[in-house]
Amino acid sequence: MAAVPASARKALPTVVFTVLVAAAAVWQRDAVLTGVHALAGADPRWLVVAGLATLALWPTSVYMLRGSIPAETSARQLFALQLAVPAIGLVPAASLLLRLRFLRRTGLSHTGAVASMALMGFAALMVRVPLVVIAALAAPGLMSRNGAQPPWHDLGARTSGWWHHLIGENPWRTAGIVTVALFVGGSVIVVCGRILHRRVGAHGGWRHLPARLRHARSDAELAWKSVAATAVRPRRAAALWICALIQPLLMVVALWAVLHAVGANLSLPDTFVVELVTVALAPLLPSPNGVATKEITIAAGLTAVAGLTGGVAIGAALGFRLLTFWCQIPLGLASFAYLNHRRAI
Repeated sequence: MAAVPASARKALPTVVFTVLVAAAAVWQRDAVLTGVHALAGADPRWLVVAGLATLALWPTSVYMLRGSIPAETSARQLFALQLAVPAIGLVPAASLLLRLRFLRRTGLSHTGAVASMALMGFAALMVRVPLVVIAALAAPGLMSRNGAQPPWHDLGARTSGWWHHLIGENPWRTAGIVTVALFVGGSVIVVCGRILHRRVGAHGGWRHLPARLRHARSDAELAWKSVAATAVRPRRAAALWICALIQPLLMVVALWAVLHAVGANLSLPDTFVVELVTVALAPLLPSPNGVATKEITIAAGLTAVAGLTGGVAIGAALGFRLLTFWCQIPLGLASFAYLNHRRAI
C-alpha cells in the first residue's frame, strides 16, 4: 500500500471537520435556510454601516503593525500584507510565516522579526483580556434579562448522574475504568517522552541542550531589547495600543449593524457582550485552521446569551463573517500575489 502524503495527512483534520459542519448544517437545515433568507432580505443601509466598520479595520491593522516594527516600511506593502494574512491563514501556520518572511525582507533579523510579532500579539492580548472580562461579567445579566440558560447550567448534575450511572455499585467496573485510565495516561506519557527524545536528538542530543538553552536565552535578551526599543517610541506606541483597542470595538459595531440589518434590534452594549464572549470561546472549538468556529460560536452566543431565534442568529453570524472574513479572501490572494511580485515576501 502506498504511503499517504504528508500534505494529505495535514489536510485530513480540516476535511473531517468541514464534513461535520456540513452534516450539522444539513441537520439544522431549516434554521440555516431561515438565516439565509433573513440575510438575503437584510436592510442595505445597515449593511453599509457594517461595511464601513469593516473597512475601518484595514487602516487600524496597518498602523498596528507599523507600531510594532522598529524599521521604516512601505505603507502600501503593509496594507497588502494585512489583507493577505486572513486569506493565507487558512493554511496551517502560514500567516505567521508570511509575517515573519515579510519582516525579514524589511531588514530585521530573525530575532527582531519574532520580537515585532510578539509585541503586536502582546498588545492585542493585553487590550482584549480586560474587554473579555468585562463582557464575561456582563453576560449573566444579559442572559437573565432574556430568560436564557447557559449550556453549562446543569453540567454538575449531569456529570454526577453520568458518573453514578457509569460506576454504580460495581467495584469491578470501577477497577476496570481505573486500569484503563492508568494505561491511557501511561501511554500518553511514553509517547510524549519519545517525541521529546527524538526532537532533542535531532538537534544535537542531550549534551548540547545546555548550549542551546544559553543560545535561546541570548536570543530572548536581544528580542526583549528590540521590543523595548520599539515600545518606547511615542508615536509607534500610540499607534500600536490605540489601534489594538479600536479593532475589537469596530468588530462590535460591524456585528451590531448586521444584527439590525437582519431585524434583530440588539443594543450596542449587548452586542459588545456577545461578540467579545464568543470570540474568546471560538479557539476552544477543535477546528483546524479556524474553519467555521466563529460562525458557530457567534450563532450560539446570539441564541444562548442574547436570546435570538436560531434563524436570525445564523443569518447575523453568516453576514458578519462574510463581511469581515470570507469576502476579503479574493482580495487577500491578490495582495499575496502583489507582495510576491514585489519580492516583499
